[in-house]
Amino acid sequence: MSNINRKQAFNFLKKSLDNFNFSQKSENCGNEAQTRKFLIEPFFNLLNYAHEDIIPEYEADFGERVSKKVDYAIKLNRKDIIIIECKPLKTKLTDKEAGQLSGYFQNSKNSRIAILTNGKEYRFYSDVALANTMDSRPFYVFDVESYTDSDIEGLLDFDARIINVIDIISKAQESVFIEDFENTFFKEMTSPSPEFLKMIHKKMSFKTKYNEERIKELMNSSLFKSITEKIILHETKTNSKSAGIITTDEEIQAYHTIRTLLIQNKKIPNDRITSRDQKGTFNLMVDDNQRKIICQLKFTDSSKKITIGINDYPLESIDDILKFKNDLTERTLSLLELN
Repeated sequence: MSNINRKQAFNFLKKSLDNFNFSQKSENCGNEAQTRKFLIEPFFNLLNYAHEDIIPEYEADFGERVSKKVDYAIKLNRKDIIIIECKPLKTKLTDKEAGQLSGYFQNSKNSRIAILTNGKEYRFYSDVALANTMDSRPFYVFDVESYTDSDIEGLLDFDARIINVIDIISKAQESVFIEDFENTFFKEMTSPSPEFLKMIHKKMSFKTKYNEERIKELMNSSLFKSITEKIILHETKTNSKSAGIITTDEEIQAYHTIRTLLIQNKKIPNDRITSRDQKGTFNLMVDDNQRKIICQLKFTDSSKKITIGINDYPLESIDDILKFKNDLTERTLSLLELN
């Protein structure tokens, strides 16, 4: 990744999307070829992919006797690609279209990201649930006609100058896990299984057997609201070390910036970079080990500072962190070698 000022890149992308003039372009999109020309290719141009980066009719590896071509493949480097399946603008994207893309995905080597689009909606898929099998649901969706600043921030991750496949897959894993967890938990709460009820009852002090149907009746919204309030109160009061600590947006932004810089080095595993917010400092560590602190962030209303080893450096903005990529990388590599 180049030393791109993410805030400036965000503002430029937002302005470009606002000026995209989708309505005018869509008037010329009566078929798939026109949709590609007037909507899809210009969209990826906004993300700074050059003409030679976007390969039309990319051949997926189905074997010597079978020739299957994906509409586009974007070359990210010598190894990684993104495959894209295109549909006419008027096509409603469904599981059928996603199923077609899934077949291409499974037979396209070096692809962890696949996109299904009709020129208006862009659905981003990966294989976080099962390796080499495209997930049934997209981990990110962008609509050219309806988007928020948060949507643009997500889209910016796919900018040709910024994109980091490892980081995107990590975010995709979190997105898919959270959605799946929420859905599973919701089903268990609204229609609890005998196994779930048995587990809860085993941990309760109330040991008298209770009618299962009556328990299900008692598990209503009022009960869930009460449980939620207790959890919030617990998080507020628990562990005096974390009481009163608020992780700010700037600290989160700085964490993601540093983490992205570090994992560009193939010797630094993504899952070994952790963080911990403490009173006065926000620490990035190796293996969540306080003895292996990569750096400390000390942000106040009046100043920002990063400490790497024994050296303190003032920051004018979060983007100044980019200047310390080599120092951060060298320190992280040295900490990874410690027992």
